[in-house]
Amino acid sequence: MKIKNLYSLITVFTATAITYAQVGINTVTPQATLDVAGNTSTTMKDGILPPRVSKQQLASKDAGTYGSAQTGALVYITDTTAPSGTTPSLSQVADISSNGYYYFTGSAWVPFSVNLYNADGILSGNRVVTQDASTLAFTSTSTNGFSVDGATFSVDAANDRVGLGTASPEARFHVVSTVPTLNRYNLIDATAGTNQYGIMALRNTSALATGNYSLLGFTNSGPASGGANWALGSIRTGSTLTNGSEEDFYIGNSTGGGLIERMRINPTTGNIGIGTSSASNKLHINATNPVRLEGLQAASGTSGSLTVNSTGVVQLKNSASISAARGTGIVTITTNNTFVNTSVSAKTFDNLSEMAGNTFIASSTGLYKVDFIVNYPQRGATEDGGDGYLGYAQISLNGIQQSFTNTKVTLPEASGAPSFVSCTNSTLIKMNAGQVLSFQALSFGSTPNTTNIVAPFTINVVRID
Repeated sequence: MKIKNLYSLITVFTATAITYAQVGINTVTPQATLDVAGNTSTTMKDGILPPRVSKQQLASKDAGTYGSAQTGALVYITDTTAPSGTTPSLSQVADISSNGYYYFTGSAWVPFSVNLYNADGILSGNRVVTQDASTLAFTSTSTNGFSVDGATFSVDAANDRVGLGTASPEARFHVVSTVPTLNRYNLIDATAGTNQYGIMALRNTSALATGNYSLLGFTNSGPASGGANWALGSIRTGSTLTNGSEEDFYIGNSTGGGLIERMRINPTTGNIGIGTSSASNKLHINATNPVRLEGLQAASGTSGSLTVNSTGVVQLKNSASISAARGTGIVTITTNNTFVNTSVSAKTFDNLSEMAGNTFIASSTGLYKVDFIVNYPQRGATEDGGDGYLGYAQISLNGIQQSFTNTKVTLPEASGAPSFVSCTNSTLIKMNAGQVLSFQALSFGSTPNTTNIVAPFTINVVRID
């Protein structure tokens, strides 16, 4: 019975091959050179089994066994153990890396389906991956786990780092640029819209704490340098507010240790501090001999002088703002050898309104130059015992004598009219704010009770420090 069936099958194949040049299995109407139809029997095993071989078997074939005539040959690899022993066809099995179907290209065995999971490949054209709502994730434990064009873009999955221009990033984000364009090695463009701001933000997400930094660092010490030698950014001055009022702008540097503060700007007042972290003025410098100016030019218009007050604040002093006053008046002496205060003076000028009546009240502490000039009149021989008299000028501070001088008032020339003889008292007095200068005149050897001595006076006071 088996022999009969075999003959029948051979007869069918022969007839089919002669008549149609096509072979059908389980079908009498083959649609191709070989057409195998599935069997509806639930116990029949459907399928075609190509030769099942190992990588070793193919590598051991005699040289030339597989050539161009065998292009398209199909096998199923069951074992990919590295071939050993005599392997004349070893080069043809180089692409066999996993079990599965392989076909012969005329020179090598290659996987039936080539993809990035089992072999390298070359794109035949542009490709687009449309993800829609799906995600695309890569996982790796390699130092160069994912890269584009070598070092152009590299992901160090072992250390969680990304490199641009380097395949061995040293920090979370490491950029290496070796060829500049217009002297620029790196460029970040803000959006070309109507927004006037182009801001690159660096945010410290640590818990709020006084002394926290958020800084950009700069170094010029080559690729082996350990960190930033100069840094600028913000430093927190409190641990509560997040509106920027507790963040000073900060500039500091390091010479091998921690950062040394060089300058900061207060966010509320805009005060700039150099050598101080609490600037009290727009520019506050705390240092020995802190300011040096070179190349100053002569002023072309109204000018003044820069002075420093007792708190270290630099101020402009000119003819209108300096402490300076001048007053004139008449002092009348009615009694010999008795000091008498000057009368109320008529002020020629008084920049800071410090001259009141016949006194000068200092508005600020400083060194003052004081001139008190009394012009004593010459009197005839019938007065003052016929030999003239002495005229005195005294300057007092808070009622205490500070300076005292006198001059001889002689008789007038026999052929001339009486004139005046000046008694000038010039001195320097250190005054505190609120202290009072007063001015007194005195005659000695005179007879003012008979004819009063009326003498014009001038008071000049100017602060010079």
